[in-house]
Order: sequence, then C-alpha cells, then structure tokens
Amino acid sequence: MDKHPIRRKFIDNPYTLSSSKNDDLYIISFIDSNGIVQNVKVDKEVYDLFDENEKFENARFKEYNDHILSGQYNDEIISKATSIEDEILNNLIVDDIRKVIRSLPTIQKKRIYKYFFQNKTLEQIAKEERCSKVAIKHSIDRALEKISKKFIF
Repeated sequence: MDKHPIRRKFIDNPYTLSSSKNDDLYIISFIDSNGIVQNVKVDKEVYDLFDENEKFENARFKEYNDHILSGQYNDEIISKATSIEDEILNNLIVDDIRKVIRSLPTIQKKRIYKYFFQNKTLEQIAKEERCSKVAIKHSIDRALEKISKKFIF
C-alpha cells in the first residue's frame, strides 16, 4: 500500500491517504478520539474528493503563507476556504433537496425550477402558464412548505 500523494502533511490535517493502483484499493487513515488508528476503505470518488481537498488546502496554506511573509495578509483568503466536512455536508444537503423536489407534483416542480433556478419572477411564470400571480405564489409556497417539512428534525 502506497502513501499517496506525496506532499507536505500539515499538523491540522487529521487523515492520511493511501492507495494501491493494482487493486483499486483506497484507504483513508485517521486517529479516532480514543487514539486508535482507523483505516477506512473508500471508493475512488471519495478518495479523489479527499485528495483534491488536500491539494486545495495545501495551495491555500501556501497562498496564506506568501501573504503573511510579504506583509499582505488578507482575511478574504481564509474566509473563502471550506473544509472537506463542510463540502461533504453541503453535497449531502443538496442531494436531499433534489430528492424532495423530485417527489413534488409536476406543476410545483416546474414552478420551483423556474422561480429558483431560472430566476423568473412570479409575473413571468404566471404569464407563461396563463394563470394568476397569486396561484403561482401559492403553488411555490406549498412546495417550499413540503420541502421544509422534510428537513425539520
């Protein structure tokens, strides 16, 4: 099993990536809260996500260091960086929202798509569908209510 990729490991990076090209085996290793090393087998997609994040974090660290050393410290650089956990959580939330939207009645699904993803106004949608603005608003509000009910814990 090869440690991969070979790059600088930062103190705050809690995991190590390992892979075996021959066996298509991908491992992420970390120390759990009891101090025990855990090796988790993951598929290539998850491994690549961790790998890309590690490269991204390393690039951010280098950029941050360059700014510090040059005296051009910039808070914006740090605030734009996201953690792998945030990225995975966001992807899971987006997937869940997509599933809920797919389960909506066709008319509500179309109206949600037009309103939020095509940035159309209620008036534009009403004109396209030859109905009132109030009917469109009511339909979108009902869809949002159904979506929000799925996410209340």
